[in-house]
Amino acid sequence: MNRTLIAFGSWEERFPAGVVRDLCSHEYRSLVVLFHDTHASRTATERQSVRGYCKARGIEYFEIELCADDVGSCWKKIFWDIDHRVILGDDVTVDLSTMPRDIIWSLFWMLERKGVIAKYVYHCPAEYGSDRLGRNPRPPRMVYKLSGELLPTSETVLLVILGHDVLRATRLIRWYAPKRIIVGIQSEDRLEVDHELMQRHLPEIRRAYNSDSFELDAFSADHGRDAILKALRGVGKNNNVIMSSVGPKLTSVPLYEIQRENPQFGLVYTPANEFSDDYSSGIGSQFGGELNVQTR
Repeated sequence: MNRTLIAFGSWEERFPAGVVRDLCSHEYRSLVVLFHDTHASRTATERQSVRGYCKARGIEYFEIELCADDVGSCWKKIFWDIDHRVILGDDVTVDLSTMPRDIIWSLFWMLERKGVIAKYVYHCPAEYGSDRLGRNPRPPRMVYKLSGELLPTSETVLLVILGHDVLRATRLIRWYAPKRIIVGIQSEDRLEVDHELMQRHLPEIRRAYNSDSFELDAFSADHGRDAILKALRGVGKNNNVIMSSVGPKLTSVPLYEIQRENPQFGLVYTPANEFSDDYSSGIGSQFGGELNVQTR
């Protein structure tokens, strides 16, 4: 059996530290590191460190450079690598820690297509920096193969998991102008700063849009899945349903599972053009699991 780890290159300290932690915990045969061309020089030192670690231990190391400005090319490049590298029965773990959500969802779908049930791991930073906001968000985009069934005659409902980056969430809401918004926020006992921030912004969203809100715990065993499903119970079958997360990264897992069980729902991602060097430092707690998708 081939055991492979897939990670995304970053300048954050938890990228190399998390990969080393992953490789020490299991006997991986290979490591695949994806990275964006726009940040190639910014992540070069960290990728070189990981490459050296793998070489010293006889772990195969592969890199895939992705064009951040060409979504189609990016998707195809990952697809062909997975198609040629992974076979039925392989053990594949996706490190979500510094990976963009659209790539997480695409990888999950590609592995599912190969008959592989993806495992995932997420490493929290030891602490967040003073500047955690993405800047100059790009237009939201639907995720290939996971865009659902959106009809022009149906009203749109947007379910979005919010976090600290309110600017990206605002861009998402304005882009789709949904009839109704369902806002999920992380419960207070885990990320007090984000919870306080959301409590300040929720009244603004309620005044401007037809919206409801709910709390979830992305760091629980189901990463908020039950809370999300409960929030979606009142959504009519004739609605266009779009789901997104700009909150805790682990909510990417239940959103993917729910979409695969409800293929008429769509997943959408809002990327940022710029990220802070002071986003995080160190490496903290680790969370992980295995996808649980009951497809129809």
